[in-house]
Amino acid sequence: MQQPITIEDEAKFLDAKHLKISRNSFEELVVELPDGSVHTAVLPMRAFPLTRPNRYISLLDANQNEIGVIEDIKQLDKAARRLLEEELEKCYFMPKITKIHSIEGHFGVTQWEVDTDRGPIHFDLRSRYDIVSLEEERILIKDVDGVRYEVSNYHKLDAKSIALLETQI
Repeated sequence: MQQPITIEDEAKFLDAKHLKISRNSFEELVVELPDGSVHTAVLPMRAFPLTRPNRYISLLDANQNEIGVIEDIKQLDKAARRLLEEELEKCYFMPKITKIHSIEGHFGVTQWEVDTDRGPIHFDLRSRYDIVSLEEERILIKDVDGVRYEVSNYHKLDAKSIALLETQI
């Protein structure tokens, strides 16, 4: 009888407490493993970017081969965590909507005018299917260009923003 395959058989978990993470002169992420091996131009990837963004971070080398998985970035020391979070922020650019000024529909496309944590922006949405409600009143929106926006908790928006958003969800 075959033994079931476990995640430990498929993934190499890294001991986050003994990882050294830094940047080189080209601002690339560099990871030194406990065995002394050094990997440059490391790309971190979230296994569950929407539901568990700080858990199960896969580190890929310059050839896109997996170096290993960090189970939880909270296990890293402060400096390493900061560098990894900066790199993940670049990879997973997702402005947070803080206010909705207007939503207007034209020929089946809605045009949104919003404020984000990155400044004011105007974007178009193809359909309501591009708006996803998640737990804890979190909303994800994907515009026609594929850019994703987040509303962390839509009940914390101002009354006008809530009313506008509720017409779409």
